[in-house]
Amino acid sequence: MTHDDLVAALRAIDDVVDVGRDPPNFHFRSRPFLHFHRGDDGIYADVRFGGGEFEPVRASTPEERLALLASVLDHVERLSGARKSHRGRHHERGRPGPDEG
Repeated sequence: MTHDDLVAALRAIDDVVDVGRDPPNFHFRSRPFLHFHRGDDGIYADVRFGGGEFEPVRASTPEERLALLASVLDHVERLSGARKSHRGRHHERGRPGPDEG
């Protein structure tokens, strides 16, 4: 996977928006989420997986880029799934859902 392939894959993820274009600067849920840096030891991404600080993740080799993409997909799916399952809890607790009024 090339860097350009990684950027294209990130742009294709629902709820992840590239607000920078060149260089890419991604937001998730309207908050800064991922951006890239080039250092002496290669390319890395600063990623905010939790609510706190950005953490550096190497993205210089094809394997590192694939691992980064997998981590981002897992994070987005986990949070999107949590949001969706939270919506359904009203019905599970015996309260009517939004369409059952």
